[in-house]
Amino acid sequence: MTPIAAARLRPYRLRLAAPHADARGGFAVREGVLLELDDAEGRSAVGDCCPLPGPGGPLETAAAALRDTLPGLIGIDPLKLVERRAADALPVPGPVAFALESAAGFLAARQHGVPLAAVLAPGASRPLSLNVNALVDAEDAGEALAQAETAASEGYTVFKVKAGLGRVRDLALVRTLRERLGTGAGLRVDANGSWTGEEFLELAPALVDAKVDLVEQPVPPGEAARPGRLAELRARTALRLALDESLADPDAAPLLITPESCDAVALKPSQLGLLAAARLARCARAAGVDVIVTGAFESAAGFAAVLEFAAAFGSPGTAHGLATALAVVGDSVEGVPKPAGGAIALPGSGVFPQIMSARRQVRR
Repeated sequence: MTPIAAARLRPYRLRLAAPHADARGGFAVREGVLLELDDAEGRSAVGDCCPLPGPGGPLETAAAALRDTLPGLIGIDPLKLVERRAADALPVPGPVAFALESAAGFLAARQHGVPLAAVLAPGASRPLSLNVNALVDAEDAGEALAQAETAASEGYTVFKVKAGLGRVRDLALVRTLRERLGTGAGLRVDANGSWTGEEFLELAPALVDAKVDLVEQPVPPGEAARPGRLAELRARTALRLALDESLADPDAAPLLITPESCDAVALKPSQLGLLAAARLARCARAAGVDVIVTGAFESAAGFAAVLEFAAAFGSPGTAHGLATALAVVGDSVEGVPKPAGGAIALPGSGVFPQIMSARRQVRR
């Protein structure tokens, strides 16, 4: 196929419609770098490098690593690049891998006339819609309740609540949500690893009373990695558990994905890398564990790749964490569908992001 002829980076800064809060902190702005690839026949594709905010300047480090890869991309068949990345024994950081793999994957998909999902999982069936959970992430309990009620009025039936923001707030919010939303609503709680195992055991009866369907990353990765600890917590609480932060280590994560330890994995491809996330999804499927795909407030370029990943590897029927796209404001990337009414429609030909022309950006 036609090799890559040009590669360039484009920094971006996006604001959120409302600040995001979780147990690790919060943010109201997302910054990243778009990777644009062109082939010699005029086709183009875009990927996204968008590490979550944190100490140590993760964006600066990731952007520098991505910049270093640019000269080596020229002249490579994009599909071969994806295949090489799949076999790479020395992976780059997850957000850098995501940018490389999604940009090259989208370009290969354009050249072959297929969706990105078909490049990631050849031969797999691709749905034309995905279920989406509402995100309840306001720090203030009143605002969080308003978020959930608005989402319910729009047709959402599964709600993911950020916890670890204060025990009184967390329990009062979960109880009130169950009362307001009714027994038919799916209620998930994401602690982002903020509780110790003993704290989780103390909170568990209230979560059970509120009929919480799933608890995501209740304890820190270090505690979750202790042999048998997750299985113990799962058995003692009778709650369904999902892993997220524990999946950051690609070598250790597969050891935790067992039917005794967890019921689901929440995969963030934009932080893990598309192909590393695909390996974990296959591991989960083999263990009979659900695969939930979540966004991380990426640009629309990143979100497009997350959508195609969810189409390729997400568990059928489950509600995915894709409502993050609704919070991002002022994006210069277009052509990417957004959730509405608890679902998101996927074009049969594939989701292909593209950067708006300068004229459209000015007019917008």
